[in-house]
Amino acid sequence: MQACESKVAEVRKALEPLSDVGIVERVRASGAGGYLNNETGRLDCKVTITVTVAGRSAEKHYPEIQRLVEQAGTTGVSLRFEHSGA
Repeated sequence: MQACESKVAEVRKALEPLSDVGIVERVRASGAGGYLNNETGRLDCKVTITVTVAGRSAEKHYPEIQRLVEQAGTTGVSLRFEHSGA
């Protein structure tokens, strides 16, 4: 479970610039699962992370959020978006 929690921390850190300006309000795990990687013999974690985005047209920020997470090299995550409506 620590590995899954660290994925949330990685995404949170990658999105820090957007959090600082009030675009991203919240980053949290909303689901997790694990599977055995046959190549490494290790349990790999797949985490669904919900990102709460501020504003009425929050969806315009989704591609930027995805890009920041990818640029940070964070793997094993699936992003889910919700908007706060604020």
